[in-house]
Amino acid sequence: MFCDEVKINVSAGNGGGGLCSFRRVIYNAKGGPDGGDGGDGGDIILRGNPNLNTLHAYRSSKFYKAGNGGAGGKNSRHGARGESSILDVPLGTKVYNATTGELVVDVVSASEDVIICNGGRGGFGNEHFKSSVRQAPNFAELGEPGNSLDIRLELELVADVSIIGVPSAGKSTLISVISDAKPKIADYPFTTIVPNLGVVDTQRFGLDASDSFVICDVPGLIKGASDGKGLGYQFLRHIKRSNVFVHLVDISLDNFIDDYETILDELKKFDPNLLKRPMLVVFNKADVLGEELVEQQLELFKQKFPDLDYLVVSAITQQGLKQLVAKLSLVVKTVNEQDTLPQQVVSEHVIYTPQTADPRLINVEVIGEQKILDKYTQEPYSAQIFKVTGKRLEQIVVMTDFGNHEAMARVYDVLKKMDVYKFLKKQNIKLGDIIRIAQKDIIYRGD
Repeated sequence: MFCDEVKINVSAGNGGGGLCSFRRVIYNAKGGPDGGDGGDGGDIILRGNPNLNTLHAYRSSKFYKAGNGGAGGKNSRHGARGESSILDVPLGTKVYNATTGELVVDVVSASEDVIICNGGRGGFGNEHFKSSVRQAPNFAELGEPGNSLDIRLELELVADVSIIGVPSAGKSTLISVISDAKPKIADYPFTTIVPNLGVVDTQRFGLDASDSFVICDVPGLIKGASDGKGLGYQFLRHIKRSNVFVHLVDISLDNFIDDYETILDELKKFDPNLLKRPMLVVFNKADVLGEELVEQQLELFKQKFPDLDYLVVSAITQQGLKQLVAKLSLVVKTVNEQDTLPQQVVSEHVIYTPQTADPRLINVEVIGEQKILDKYTQEPYSAQIFKVTGKRLEQIVVMTDFGNHEAMARVYDVLKKMDVYKFLKKQNIKLGDIIRIAQKDIIYRGD
């Protein structure tokens, strides 16, 4: 089943906790700390898959989580890294941050891996904190939680050629006879309710195999489609990646010129730049009329559009299809050779980083006050709340075990070394006020 837009939640794995342990062996009773670091959490990775053309797999499953990192072990053993979760998406998938609407990435290459959510860092074991002044640290870091993100996947099919036209112009029949696509075909309007992709094997038409191309048939457009009418509007975005258009017109109709003009008008309203691309006008259903009537219809068209080239075909009898495929193959090849747009340089892994600021930047603001009980006098007092933000500082606080006195002493030491106290004093902080970092409250006791 075709699906071109879904919303899912992705969560990277949490980092594993570091271990607090000490080496104790009979030949070395005071061996010192040997707690290993936790493993990093697994990432959420999007991978372009050229064999997919729908997002249907993500309609039933809405939540995806990578594996958590393993805990650190004794003897300085490092925890295992969490298993990353790889989500295959069709080429042409645009990924948006569902909360902000920001375009995260446009997956256009099969060799492109996009890390959409980073796994949490593994916590340091107590061996990491060993120093000349802290020879037996009795604490370790917790694992960092992995990132979580709501994303919207929006598919724009990648095809060299798109067939456009009003309903019942014969688009599905045409794509079924010149390519390997198997669309639903019936004698009533709006038979095609989803786009169809097919590969045109040019060898079938006496051409070189290397000239094969991908073709797409979108649901029929009606007047007002650019304003949301009919089925075609929601699929118009699928033609935006095509370099060449086949404008298919049913020549057996009395109003075939009106149909031709309607499509041009709707394309112009949707995106005027689409009209700048090569467009081949193809008159279909020539078998319905006799040769003489076809000539009369063509004469009417040439009177209104004297300089416009066109082809006459019959998808049913396959009249003119060899010439059509040859023409399309040549146009596609020419357009691809003339395409001077800079190609996107794709690395093996592209990492989406929503925050680009220096992780060591600190910001302090007063956000209110709160009544709290003095720990020693048991008397209530009013304390101001100072919210402190900074990526690296918040990471340290989140990974701190607040139930461990030595771990808390490290946090106070970090606040001093990162000049947080200096910023707080500029905001007139007093003893007993609250420092709030990453939803954790710390009482200011002076520096």
